[in-house]
Amino acid sequence: MASLETETTFNGSLELVFEGIKKYDKYPKYLPGVTRIDVLPPKEKGSVCQVRYELNIVKTFFYVLNMFEDGPKKIWWTLDDSNILKSNNGSWTFKQKGKEKTKTHAVYKLDIKFKGLIPSVITDQVAKANLPLMMTGFQKLIDDSQGA
Repeated sequence: MASLETETTFNGSLELVFEGIKKYDKYPKYLPGVTRIDVLPPKEKGSVCQVRYELNIVKTFFYVLNMFEDGPKKIWWTLDDSNILKSNNGSWTFKQKGKEKTKTHAVYKLDIKFKGLIPSVITDQVAKANLPLMMTGFQKLIDDSQGA
């Protein structure tokens, strides 16, 4: 299982960051490797929607996540279906940083397990290598959400 946790500070208020991150349909424009997103009706009790991700990282694969939201402080997910993943559980938690309300502290957690035998050293390296690009993409999405 590949597990990672990272903390970052986004430019933007708590509400703006939350609203930006939950624009799942915009991910292909901002996140590396994401080639398609389909936002689907919820399937799990308490879920706000399902999101089907299609990624192309070495090869094309997909996964469908049950998305849960407790706005504007938390987004979390569980795996519903995938052609390559056995599990994918994760979360974002957000906290306003400072009195000016122009920055938000975010914690991103992810636990994934692949079907088949893929050494964890490889999955950990791929996940950690993509993380900085992902966070940069999310900041751009948040920035662009201000004008939307």
